[in-house]
Formats: sequence, C-alpha cells, structure tokens
Amino acid sequence: MLKEERYDKILEILDKEDYASAAALSERLFVSLPTIRRDLRELARRNQIIRSHGGAKKIHAEHIVAPLNFRKTVNSAEKRALCRVAATLAGDNEIIFIDSSTTTLQMAEFLDEKKQITVITNGISLATLLIKKGIKTYLTGGEIFENSLAHFGSFAEDFIRRFNIDTVFFSCHGVNDKGMLADPSLPETQIRRVAIAQAKKTVFLCDKTKLSRSTPYNLTHISSVDTIITDTSALKDFLNQENRLIVVE
Repeated sequence: MLKEERYDKILEILDKEDYASAAALSERLFVSLPTIRRDLRELARRNQIIRSHGGAKKIHAEHIVAPLNFRKTVNSAEKRALCRVAATLAGDNEIIFIDSSTTTLQMAEFLDEKKQITVITNGISLATLLIKKGIKTYLTGGEIFENSLAHFGSFAEDFIRRFNIDTVFFSCHGVNDKGMLADPSLPETQIRRVAIAQAKKTVFLCDKTKLSRSTPYNLTHISSVDTIITDTSALKDFLNQENRLIVVE
C-alpha cells in the first residue's frame, strides 16, 4: 500500500471511530508500528488529526486552522478597530513582537508614525506590509506553514530568544469557558509562549467571535495578560484588578 493510500485509510477509520490506537492501526493496515507512527506524525503535521494517548483522534471542524486568505476576511472591520487601538500601545524606540494571526495583521497600517520602532514577527504577510512602511523588521525564519504563511519551529523560537522584547501583541483562536487562551495549532501556541516569555508587557487582541471556543492547546489564562483589547465586555468576568481591559466600541 502506498503512503498516501495509508493516509486515506487512517482518515477513513478515524472518521468512523473518532479514535484509534497506533497498535490497532498497525494491525488493520498490515504495516509496522514505526510506519504507522510516522504516518500519524505526518497527518498531525498536516493538521488532519490530533495525536492522543498512543494513537490519533479525528480532528473536528473547530480545531482546523483555516487558510490565511479566508481568515483575513472574517470580521475584518472589527480586527482593524482593535489594531488601531493596539498600535497606540507601542512606544517609540521599542522592540515589539507581533504574531502571525490575522487579528494583528492590520497593526502594520498604524505603526508608521512611531519613531525608531523595531518589529519582530514570524508572519510573512505582516513582515511584507511593515517593510513597505519603512519599519525596521525582523522575520524569524524557520519552517513555513502553508495555511498561515508564517514561520514556526525551533529555529524561529531560538531567533525570538535573542531579543529583549518590550511588548508582545498577539491573538489566538479563542478563549474557552474557563478563560484559557487556546489554539488548534501547537507550533503557533509555542511561538507565542516563547515571545511572551521574552517580553516585559503583553497585549491580547480578541474580537467577540473568539469567545467560548475550545481548542486542543492552551497558551495561558487571560488573567495573566497585561492588556486585553476587545469589542465585548464579556471578558471582564475572567480578569482581575491587575489587568487592563480596553473595550473598543
């Protein structure tokens, strides 16, 4: 059986059963356990399955990372309003990190009046916009993910660790019912985790469509973020006195 045929069979099994162990898949497809494990790693890399407890689970629609061009069109006006406010929190002469999310993408439009600002990003689309504005920009490098048009992995993470970052501006897939910031992509979650660890201040951008979304990978609780910029007051229930909540009308 060819590799792509095995991938299709694995997805077919998971579509019917939701979960299967690597050992069971090995027996059913008549291939070795190491081969099945390699197959599962590849399918997970393609964001078609979730590795779980020695096997794999079907990936549900809410866990899928949609293509960048599609995500850019969702709530574009709301995201633009959040980005306009976020840009006011970036100071002159600062080193800032902006993640590759479509929510933060439009910040590039509002940073050109800042003096001597330096931006680090793993987002290729964002870096292109910043360069056109004449803003000093560092692109992390590393493996490129097609759906996000962004760099991820150990190379990108090590690059970020070279900088003392003043402020991180980021978003994610959503906020779950416990106030955890979560995302369907482990590499994207890890990039944000590294950037946050290097930063003095954190700013989270969140439009109301991101509320009550449950995805596999937790980044941090929203109460650990310094400033939250949003278009809904619902997030205040998760915050404490140390958080700054900016609600954009």
